[in-house]
Amino acid sequence: MISRKKIYIKGMDVRQNKNRHIHSLIAPFAVGLLLCACGSDNVAGGGPSGTEAGNAITAQIFIADAPAANARVKLVEEASLDGNGYIATANENGFVTIENVAIGKYIMEASLDESAIQTPVTVQNLNDTVELGMQALQKAVYIGGNVSDFITDSTSENFKNTTGFIKFRGLDHSAFVTNGKFEVFGLPAGKLEMVILPNAKHDTVNVSIKAKAGDSLTTLKPKTQPPQDTTKKDTTQKNSTLLIDDFEDGDNIHLLASEIPYFTIMGSSSWNLITATTQAEFAGGFVPESEKIAVYPEWTPDFNGHPFKLVIQDSKEGGKEVHVTFDFPDTASYTLYAVITMDIGYIDNPYDFSSVDSIAFDAWGSGEAEIQITSKPHYIPKPSGSLPITLPKNKTKLKYAWADLVPNEEDRKSVTKITFAFHDDAEIHLDNIEFIGKDLMNIWKK
Repeated sequence: MISRKKIYIKGMDVRQNKNRHIHSLIAPFAVGLLLCACGSDNVAGGGPSGTEAGNAITAQIFIADAPAANARVKLVEEASLDGNGYIATANENGFVTIENVAIGKYIMEASLDESAIQTPVTVQNLNDTVELGMQALQKAVYIGGNVSDFITDSTSENFKNTTGFIKFRGLDHSAFVTNGKFEVFGLPAGKLEMVILPNAKHDTVNVSIKAKAGDSLTTLKPKTQPPQDTTKKDTTQKNSTLLIDDFEDGDNIHLLASEIPYFTIMGSSSWNLITATTQAEFAGGFVPESEKIAVYPEWTPDFNGHPFKLVIQDSKEGGKEVHVTFDFPDTASYTLYAVITMDIGYIDNPYDFSSVDSIAFDAWGSGEAEIQITSKPHYIPKPSGSLPITLPKNKTKLKYAWADLVPNEEDRKSVTKITFAFHDDAEIHLDNIEFIGKDLMNIWKK
C-alpha cells in the first residue's frame, strides 16, 4: 500500500548521528538498571516484576530457546518517525521491565545480534502492568536497493536518483538515501511502515511492507510478466477492496477509528459508545436502575474524549473485533437507544466516499440493528441513510450497496461516521470491515 502526503517532522535532525551505524539505527548497547534521562529517550531497567507506583510493561525475551541476556528493548509510539522512546536492557534471564509509560499505542522492539522482534503494545491507564510474556527473537530482516523499486505506481522513476532519508514508523531504524539507494539491516519481521523522505521536489511516500523472518527485500514490484495479447483490450477498471484490518487501514496516516485516539492539530479518531441512559445522566437527569440500559462487559462512560475501551477486544482468531451486549429495560420514561459509532479518519472531518460501491463486514450475534452513515454538515449528527440488520447467529459476511445506504450522491462526498444503532436487547460481534470500489485511496485525499 502506497500513499503520499507532505509532512513536517518537528525537531527532525537531518544530520547523521555519529554514535549510530548509517545502515541501521538499532544496535545493541548496554544500559544501566537505574532510571535516568538519556536525550529524548527514557531508560528503564530489566527485571521480572512491575512497579509499585505507576504502570509497567514486562516481558521475557528468548533467542534460540534460551534467555536473551542483554537484549536491547525499545518502546516507540506507533506513529512516531523520530525513533525516540523508552529503552531497557534484558537481564541475564531475559526479563525486562519498562515503567511509567504514558497512555498510548506503541511498538516494542527487542534485538540481539542479528535477531529481532516487534510487538504492538497498548497502554490504557497509568496503573496496570501490561504483561507480554515470552517473546522469541527471530532472524532479522534486510531492506535495501533503490527506493524506486519500492514505489509501485507510475511515479517510481522520479525517485530513482533522489536523496533523502528512510524511516520506519514506531521503530528506531533509518538510513540515508543517496542516488536513490539505501540499506537498512536488523529490522524485525512483520508489518513495517516505511516512509521515504526526499530532500526536495517530491512528496513523502509511505510504503507498507509485510516481511517474514530472515527476508532480504530489494523490491516490491511484481516480477515481469510475458507480453500479453494487446489485440483485445479490456479497458474496464476492476473493483478493488480496502480491508480495515483490526479497524485500521494499514497506514498510520489514514486512521479509521483506532482503539486509542490519535490527538492531533486536526482532531482525533476513535470508537464511541453512547446509550440513552448515559446521555440522560450526562445531562444531569436521574435514571432509576430499573430504566437503565445495561452494557456488558460492564462499562464506565467517559465524556472526556477517551475511547470506549471495551468495544474493541481480542478475538478468538487473533487480532481485534468489536463485541458488546445490550440489555434494555422493559419500560422507561425516555426514548431508549444505544449506538456504537466509528469515526472515519479524523473526528468530524468529511471524507469523499463517492468511489465506494459497497461495504462488507463480518457480523454475528443476536437481535436487530441498523447500520447508519453520517455525513456533514450536520450540527446535530444524524444519519444520511440507514438499513436494518438482523444479526445472524453464526459469523457471516454481510454486504450492502453504498447507494442503498446513502441515497444522496452529495452526502456520499462528505462521510464522517459509520454507526450501528440498537433499540432492543442485542449482542453484536463485528470484524473485517471492507470498502469495495475503485480508486479507494482517494478517500483519504484532503
